[in-house]
Amino acid sequence: MDNFFDNQRILKAVWKWKIHIIIVLAVTIVLSAIISGPLFIEPKFKSLARIYPVNISEASEESESEHLLEILQSSEIKFKVIEAFRLYDVYKISKDEKLYQTYMLYEYDQNISYKKTEFDALEIKVLDPDPVRACAICDSIIVYLNNLVHEQRSVKHVEFAQINKVSLDRKKAEIDSLNQLIDNIRQENGIIDYFQVEMATQGLMDAAARGGDRRPAQEMLNKLVDKGGELRKHQEMLEQYEIAADTLQLRYDYNLAMAQHQVSYSRIIERPFVADKKAYPIRWLIVFLAAFTAGFISLIAVSLIEYFREVK
Repeated sequence: MDNFFDNQRILKAVWKWKIHIIIVLAVTIVLSAIISGPLFIEPKFKSLARIYPVNISEASEESESEHLLEILQSSEIKFKVIEAFRLYDVYKISKDEKLYQTYMLYEYDQNISYKKTEFDALEIKVLDPDPVRACAICDSIIVYLNNLVHEQRSVKHVEFAQINKVSLDRKKAEIDSLNQLIDNIRQENGIIDYFQVEMATQGLMDAAARGGDRRPAQEMLNKLVDKGGELRKHQEMLEQYEIAADTLQLRYDYNLAMAQHQVSYSRIIERPFVADKKAYPIRWLIVFLAAFTAGFISLIAVSLIEYFREVK
C-alpha cells in the first residue's frame, strides 16, 4: 500500500490519463457554470444596514446592542416583515401549509440575518431576488424595531402613570379632607391661623393695661389654646400632603409624556441602498469548488486504477 502514495507513480498515472482528466474538468466547469446560472439558481441581491442603539437603558446584564438584537430576532418583527412584503409569495410557501410558520421562519432566517459588530453596532443583512425590495425590507426592519421598542416602553410608562394617578387621587382626597377639617375648626372657633395667639396675647395685655374689657381677647386665647394646636398640626400635615401631591403630579406628567412621545432608539450608521450587482450565488466560487472536487476525485480514481493494475 505504501507504493500507492509514490509521487512518481501518481504523476505517471496523471500523465497517462491526462486527456480523461481534462475532459472531466471541462465537463465539470461547463456544468457547474450552467447549474450556478439564473436558470437553476435564482440570483439574490444584498442590502445592508448598520445601526447603533440610542435612548436604550441596559436590561439586566445585557448591553444596549444585545437588547436590540433580541428584539430584532423576535417573531413579532419577523411576521410584520413577512406580511408587509408578502414574503410567503416570494418564498413560494402557501399559508394553507400545515407547517407554514416553521417553513416561513426558516426561509426568513436564511435570507434575513442580524449580527452584532465588534464596536457594538448592529448589522442587518437582507438577501432578496428583487434589489429594491431588499432595500425596502432593510429600511422597514429599522422602523419596526423603533416602533416595537416604543410600544414596550409606552406600556411601561402607562403602567407607572396609572400607579402615580391612583396615588395622586388618593393624596388629593386626603388634602380635601384636611382642608374641610381646617375650615370646620376655623368656622366653629373663629380661628384663622395659629399665629393669632400672638395677637390675642397682645390684646389681652393691652386691655389689662388700660383696664378695659379683657373677655374678647381671653376667649380668643382660650380657643387658640384649645384648638390652635390641632389647627397647626393639620396645617403642617396639609403642607406635607401638598408637596407629596406635587411630586406625584410631576411623575404622572413625566410618564404620560414619555408614553406619548415618539423617539428613535437606533441611529443609522450605514443606510441600505439598492444593489446593482447580485450577491448570491457566487458563480466563480461554485465553478472553482466543482472543478477542484472533480480534479481531486479524478486524481484519486486514476491513481487507484494504475495501482491495482500494478498489483495484478
